[in-house]
Amino acid sequence: MCISDTPVVPNLARWCRTLNSPLRNFEKTRTEFQEILAKPIRELGLKLEGSPLERFVHQLYRELDAKGLHKFRPLCYLTDEWGCPSGEPVIGMPFYLANPDLAKLEREMNDLEDAREIMIYMRHEAGHAFNYAYQLYKSAEWRDLFGPFRRAYRDNYRPIPFSRKFVRHMAGWYAQKHPDEDFAETFAVWLTPRSQWRKRYQGWGALAKLQYVDRMARKVGDVEPSRRRGRTDITVDEMESTVGEFYRLSLPEEIPVQELALDTDLADIFNVSRKRQKGVRPAQEMLRQHRKPIVDKVAYWSGVQRPIVNRLVEAICRRVEDLGLRVDIRRESEYLTEFAVYTTALSMNYLIRGKFIHP
Repeated sequence: MCISDTPVVPNLARWCRTLNSPLRNFEKTRTEFQEILAKPIRELGLKLEGSPLERFVHQLYRELDAKGLHKFRPLCYLTDEWGCPSGEPVIGMPFYLANPDLAKLEREMNDLEDAREIMIYMRHEAGHAFNYAYQLYKSAEWRDLFGPFRRAYRDNYRPIPFSRKFVRHMAGWYAQKHPDEDFAETFAVWLTPRSQWRKRYQGWGALAKLQYVDRMARKVGDVEPSRRRGRTDITVDEMESTVGEFYRLSLPEEIPVQELALDTDLADIFNVSRKRQKGVRPAQEMLRQHRKPIVDKVAYWSGVQRPIVNRLVEAICRRVEDLGLRVDIRRESEYLTEFAVYTTALSMNYLIRGKFIHP
């Protein structure tokens, strides 16, 4: 995600993950977090050096070097979100990943990024930084391949699923959001070790974009960037809000889950007799166990923004619990398959028509 003077999604990772229901009961957060929630972020003494994030920075630099980019080393710094300020060859990393206690809190509030996801975001932001460091976006060839750099951002863009003009990297067909995101996603795929991009994208329109990135990398690999240093956005030492205020301000926009009429559908999916006593367990227990991969995959393949999918799944899980529905433990794969398809159908309805259900 780049941060520009045009409206953009405020947090790339949160756009992909969003906040879960525990945050909606914010004041009920476990007692162990109350002290840290009250602290101003700038007073936490957070540093990238020596933190759990430092190894990912070194991994990124090793990957850049392995690809022949010997002079490009974007500055990484702690801030409130994943991001790369527009035109600035620097990478912002979320502060909560730099401290184990904050990471525990983030896991309680959200779906904490794992090592694989961290590198997905790192490579994406490195794509923005590479574009800005060598000012590639100013060339006619870049515009011909990716589109106008100054095109306005659209938060609620409508992607074309399975389009072969774009690479597949982050969820939601993110390369289709904006030309700058298209380049960053293309760079990320090119940079990823063992991505086999030449083979995977053979015959795709996206291959020309990957070849362009490869050609530019060879051209500037031993050349100092036009912009060696960039200006950071707000740093962790400048963040005056408390940890608690940070999470309150991150609450997602409401979506109309109240329009869902779930009871009949859910009774059909989880159709275990109430009289049965053996070989069953609560359906909501099963769904909670598999919630994250379901949300991840529905968002990835449907192109529906992950916050919407996550809110939908959370609403369904709460209703399943309220209804006391159960599952036959021998048939859990069947329930999960049907539930994923059901969630996808509702999500696609929302994407196309702006509503989950039409009377």
